[in-house]
Amino acid sequence: MEPNTQIKDPNLVRQMQFVVISRKAKVLGFAIMLGLVIIYLMGLTVASDNVNKDLAILNLVSLIACSTFCILSVYVKKMFLRKVTKENFKSSYFTAFIIAYAMCDAGGLFCIVTNLFINYNFLYATVGLLISMLYLFINLPKPDEFENLKLY
Repeated sequence: MEPNTQIKDPNLVRQMQFVVISRKAKVLGFAIMLGLVIIYLMGLTVASDNVNKDLAILNLVSLIACSTFCILSVYVKKMFLRKVTKENFKSSYFTAFIIAYAMCDAGGLFCIVTNLFINYNFLYATVGLLISMLYLFINLPKPDEFENLKLY
């Protein structure tokens, strides 16, 4: 008697793929958070004598850019998740998180580098780090996202 190799519930396979890809996306998100913290800590070791009053507007622009990139990342992720189908699930589901993480990372790095390395402003750099980490955390995969995907 041969064992039955037929998969009786294809939705179960998609759920397992969802779990695996979600874990990969979470690991990537936490790695990006760790990278931001390391760059922030390295920036704190730089001497704080690089204050240029002529570049003070750049500090504010970098904080606004960080906030804008991070806020937009949530909507971009939702837009990409709406395009996920059962045919392109593996590639497009993970891509949605990569793009959202990249937007948060770019905004956070721009703010941190501008405010710690170019024109020292500890407060703006810290706020930029916290904003980018908050939105990275918001963009992490949620367990209930599987039901919202149109995989049927």
